[in-house]
Amino acid sequence: MKRPLLIIILAVMLLSLAASAENPRDMKFPDLTFTPTEPERFTTDNGLVVYFLKYNELPVVSVTAYFHGGEVYDTPEKAGLTDVTAALLRTGGAGNRTPDQVDLDLDFIGAFISSNASSDFLSVELNILKKDVELGFEIFSDMLMRPAFDTGKIALELSNDKDRIHRQNDNPWDISRRVFYQSLYGEHPYGLYATLASLDNISREDIITQYKMFYLPDNCILAVSGDMTLDEVKAYVKRYFGDWKKSGKTPAPPAMAKKTYRGGVYYAQKDINQANIRFGHMGLDDHNPDRYAMELLNFALGGGGFTSRLMGQVRTTAGLAYSVGSYDYVRPYGGCIFNYCLTRADAMSQAVQMMLDIIAGVKKDGITPNELQIAKESIINSYVFNYDTPHELVSAKAFLELTGFPSDQLKKNIEAYKAVTLEDCNRAARKYLDTEDIVIVITGNRELFDKPLEVFGPVTEVSMEIK
Repeated sequence: MKRPLLIIILAVMLLSLAASAENPRDMKFPDLTFTPTEPERFTTDNGLVVYFLKYNELPVVSVTAYFHGGEVYDTPEKAGLTDVTAALLRTGGAGNRTPDQVDLDLDFIGAFISSNASSDFLSVELNILKKDVELGFEIFSDMLMRPAFDTGKIALELSNDKDRIHRQNDNPWDISRRVFYQSLYGEHPYGLYATLASLDNISREDIITQYKMFYLPDNCILAVSGDMTLDEVKAYVKRYFGDWKKSGKTPAPPAMAKKTYRGGVYYAQKDINQANIRFGHMGLDDHNPDRYAMELLNFALGGGGFTSRLMGQVRTTAGLAYSVGSYDYVRPYGGCIFNYCLTRADAMSQAVQMMLDIIAGVKKDGITPNELQIAKESIINSYVFNYDTPHELVSAKAFLELTGFPSDQLKKNIEAYKAVTLEDCNRAARKYLDTEDIVIVITGNRELFDKPLEVFGPVTEVSMEIK
């Protein structure tokens, strides 16, 4: 008898707790505050800027060198030069070490170094245990100051890049992405992609010239975090980078991208039974004050996953898409706004038209207060997780300076998101969203589409020939 009685008592207690519990939807939380730790900052005699954030909970040190530069400085004749140079900085040997010796020494101590080129900046990163930091700095500084650019590794890198070009039409998503940027940006570097011909034009002398133009101390901002003191960092920087010769100049910024495209359909033929769709137009640069309103607007439109209109209507309700969404891509020299969809070939026109109608509706009538609230909560509450490690934070501070933002921009961003009103978002929708003069890229087999491509405008068939 005792056991049933105990069960009854527990059930009554649980019911009482449930009755008194607050509905999670009604719970209120204090506003998020973001007060990131301020790194130390100093500048060396040769112009190298260094940010340092101490973190001694683990015996590790992380270093990232950022440089003004990037693929945006490539030319059509030598497209791919920036990526090749960045790759060979890591793989081509350094100082007195051959490429193989660099790999062996790093592997022996469990250290990691990578060199990367993005569209708008260059970076080289080191991660190492504190006990091996001297060897790590030695190899790292040799890569930055004394790269060997081994001829065998140059040939291998160019060969690997050519192999990737030969495979560039394998993936429909990659095709749509490439054709979209090429069609949207035209001759601007944002629309450039390496070709077999441009890689054939790249010589070792070109790589050395590229290196000397960008990998310079007064074009570099160093982010350091980990188990060190400020005095140790200053000593290592002086010892390993003190002989790095100052250039006295920084690369001139490239031209801003301008609209040169003709609106319409850009068709990439591929024999598949799906339609891979991407369409959009020019957007905002990364200093445009409307970028906060546009990010929140985009979250509600298509960037917020299952909370967004495009996902909710095109995929969930209509069942017309495997994947659908939108992206507000702010870039230093001219951003873009694009929408994407993966659907059945026989649903191509239905999906495109529904997406255009949804975007036109947002442009005309805006988003709702509830959509704005969800967007704000999602973006603001996830913001701090972008900087949840010391190196992410110190790197962000260094990157702010590299890209011309004030040192307190991270905190300003939170306040800017909070300050955006519904009218701000809807004004941005009216100003920036477009469904008429746009680039529509469709990859697939037009014989399987439910309607002719011409219903969406003049059609340009894009060559899939690999050159």
